[in-house]
Amino acid sequence: MSLSFDKYLRAQLAFWLGCLLLPGSSPALDLHAERSSPLDLAITGKLSGVPAGTTRYLHWADLGNLPTRRLTLQRAFGLDAVQVTVLFLSDLRAAIPHAPGADTLLATCSDGYASVYRDDFIAAYRPFLILAINGVAPSGWPPPGINYQIAPHVISIAAEVVPAVAPLMDGAHKRPWGVVQLEFASYAERFGGAYRERWAGLSPRAVAGRDLWINSCASCHQGPGRIFGGTKSDRPFEALVALALGDAGYFRQYVRDPKSKVPGATMEPHPHYTDDQLAALIAFITAEPK
Repeated sequence: MSLSFDKYLRAQLAFWLGCLLLPGSSPALDLHAERSSPLDLAITGKLSGVPAGTTRYLHWADLGNLPTRRLTLQRAFGLDAVQVTVLFLSDLRAAIPHAPGADTLLATCSDGYASVYRDDFIAAYRPFLILAINGVAPSGWPPPGINYQIAPHVISIAAEVVPAVAPLMDGAHKRPWGVVQLEFASYAERFGGAYRERWAGLSPRAVAGRDLWINSCASCHQGPGRIFGGTKSDRPFEALVALALGDAGYFRQYVRDPKSKVPGATMEPHPHYTDDQLAALIAFITAEPK
């Protein structure tokens, strides 16, 4: 009887270990309280067992312990083809204990650029963290052929992984480099200002403009109610509201070709925005009601 019970326990242990290590699952990562290297990735936000407002760190070597994949990407970083070792954000997310309601990852870069990855986007387009480029780890970046610094981390998406990425509007906004921090966030909390007060009862086209803002414009701009956004732009949201209300034509032209209006402008041009998309963006910025 004791032998049979021992076999039973072993079988149960094997079963549960198998469940923990099913393909696509990720072992838990250690979060370190202190930074050990400039290559450490800061992790903050809604983390299980971590006091609110506290930053933890992931070491680059630890990231390599998770399931990785090698890809060949065409025309990445201005090169015809590069081989990359990647870690999917879905696996990284699963390996970090996070609190209920953390349904969004927010990436912040050293230059103030930012990117937003909601859970549905992560599932549909499979963004990934790049751990090596042509065999070169971040400690040796930029690798040969890339003439600008992209360290310490790069997040990207690729049509080689999900073909639907190819026609994705503003896909470049989901390929930030110089990433220094990931925040586990609640979308409702971090973007609530775009849904409250004047922005609570928007017209249908203003709602479309809100989606455009959060997925694209928030990379450089903070929005109403100081919702999450990048800090590359030094224009407060109120200034954009005044401009959109005062001269919509100027606003449209500036978004499409900033240097045509301000020769020293540093904003990237968006010539692909249609009249309808720009009208939707203006409707959101000015809180056009139903």
